[in-house]
Amino acid sequence: MEKTKKPSILFITTDEQHVNTISAFGASSHATPAIDALIERGTVCNNAYSISPVCLPSRCSWMTGLSPHCSGSISNQFGASLSLQYPNLFTELKKQGYRTSMHGKCHFVPVPYPATRADTTLEYEHIKLYYTALGMDHLDLQDDKNNSLWYYDDYAKEMENAGYLTEYRRVAHQTPDGKRHFTFPGPAEMHPDSWVKRKAIEHLDGLSGETPHFMWVSFSGPHYPVDPPAEYLSRVDMVNAVPRVRQPGAWDDRTKFHHLSYHGPGGTEGSGGAADGAQKNYTEQFWTEWRRAYFANVVQIDDQIGEIVRSARAKWGDDLMIVFASDHGDMAGNHDLWGKNRSLAEDVVRVPLVVEYPGQTRGVQTNALVSSLELFPTILDAAGAPIPPCDGRPLKDVIESGGREHVLSVCDNRVMVMQNSIKLIWNRDERTGTVYRELYDLRSDPHEFENLFDNGKYASERDGLEQLLARHESERRLLSTAFYRIGDGRPYWLNDGNGAGLGVRVPQS
Repeated sequence: MEKTKKPSILFITTDEQHVNTISAFGASSHATPAIDALIERGTVCNNAYSISPVCLPSRCSWMTGLSPHCSGSISNQFGASLSLQYPNLFTELKKQGYRTSMHGKCHFVPVPYPATRADTTLEYEHIKLYYTALGMDHLDLQDDKNNSLWYYDDYAKEMENAGYLTEYRRVAHQTPDGKRHFTFPGPAEMHPDSWVKRKAIEHLDGLSGETPHFMWVSFSGPHYPVDPPAEYLSRVDMVNAVPRVRQPGAWDDRTKFHHLSYHGPGGTEGSGGAADGAQKNYTEQFWTEWRRAYFANVVQIDDQIGEIVRSARAKWGDDLMIVFASDHGDMAGNHDLWGKNRSLAEDVVRVPLVVEYPGQTRGVQTNALVSSLELFPTILDAAGAPIPPCDGRPLKDVIESGGREHVLSVCDNRVMVMQNSIKLIWNRDERTGTVYRELYDLRSDPHEFENLFDNGKYASERDGLEQLLARHESERRLLSTAFYRIGDGRPYWLNDGNGAGLGVRVPQS
């Protein structure tokens, strides 16, 4: 007899996790048994690309299946919050009888960075009200490690009451090395990622198991500040670590955007902590210590995932779907850089993506080209929900068709398009207005060392990719939105009832 019970859905996400930090994908300095177990049972997408290299646009696209340039939610720093008018995971699943909860990081609204202070934590109630208005029945908010130090979310309040918030804030934001790496200044169970696990399991334990549930567990690590509890550092063996990907002299090419990130003054998170804003000034000892701490954060998250998955399987058994993904990656020491802002390298835009369908026990690997836009329709399809007009398709359909023809990744001031392993990047330096154009052949140069944009042998491929961008501009205003300047006219975040964006309408069925 055909199964009719709707599955409960566990959506586990990390923030800024490089795909190769997972031991099943080649990490040799540490083990990630919980994630590895999901890979052994689930459908693994080896060529999954994030629709955006930064947090907010990526997460808003998970929620709606809409590309950032269509929703208007294209920037961490300004522009549109996720519009309440768009169908999202919570609203659509609730229509199917699901209860919903979120535990951890939301980041569906641009952070008010100009208001942040290093020495105090500010109110956040209006942001939490906005989040719950998106349709979630329950929210335990830990809205990014930095945000929890700047603003009183649920985690910050608990840290304050326990007496740990002031020291955490001091170490992270009031010491010269704070934004690089440090040991978490409190008990391991109070670390943000451990707190998220605890809240998720407390909520899960209180569920009846009869009503289908959508639970989004959203870890804010291993996003910087890189801050593992001390006991996790001993579980990373840097002697056996995979070497950093680097090529001496690679950043001498001034046609590359990250020439400045390396030589200075750069604009990435990593450059901000380096002497003269130049990541070339980091020593090998720094890179060893930074990577050990970053990997230790991953090991810690893996422990939390293991506990959550065990509890979810005990509650729902075969009536459970598990989705694991990261919103984007990090340079993680490769190319002598860390950070993700202003980058569209493979280290940042290629992401882990695993889906374990209800009852699935045997892993399947696919090399089909897929986008993070697929998650919204994939989750709704598994719940038997109608899929609103969006830019993604259920993963099963994309894989069955052989994968996407091309993928995009976009945020404010940068855009990437890749087809047949040829990758075109346009990246604007907001400080000077200069647009850096780069082209890479991932077949012969998988680590993106040689910029081929001006290489005549690749003129046809380059022109074809630029025509793709032109098509997306004419149909969906991609470039106008990504490269919007103040004073260009109608702001792309204006919502007149037809959706945010430069007059763009959401896809129609």
